[in-house]
Amino acid sequence: MKYLFCLIIALSFGLYQAFWTECPGSGVIGPDSITSPNCTIDRCRVTRGQLLSADILVTWSGSHSELRTRITAFLLGIGINLPIDYPFDNVCNVLMLPDGSSLSCPTVPNVQNRIPLEMLISSAYPAMNNARVQVDFFDGSERVACGLLTAVDIL
Repeated sequence: MKYLFCLIIALSFGLYQAFWTECPGSGVIGPDSITSPNCTIDRCRVTRGQLLSADILVTWSGSHSELRTRITAFLLGIGINLPIDYPFDNVCNVLMLPDGSSLSCPTVPNVQNRIPLEMLISSAYPAMNNARVQVDFFDGSERVACGLLTAVDIL
């Protein structure tokens, strides 16, 4: 019986972050967590013409003077870069501590930061089911963090 209980607990923790993961083989850090009112345990659903909001917690491994955002949706294996509006195009503009205190760049290594990300899902975006969406952060041309949303429906 206790083995069944342990299996249920292990599966529950595995499903908790099932809709996102670190970018496999990227060689850069991934987020500590991603939460969004648009996401359930296994997928995210957004509607074209509406706002997508998410909170991303990241513990930077180094000091970064800028953190440009790139969001790429993969449709049939082809990456489509989605435009990001100010101030979220450089998250140094919106960095916070988890308690909501404001921060700015350069980042401090080994300190967890909160990125409150918002973007309008354009009505021009194609409808997608079960798409992968990658969120990258760049300091200059160097990619410093990457997270992958594994199941996104754009309705």
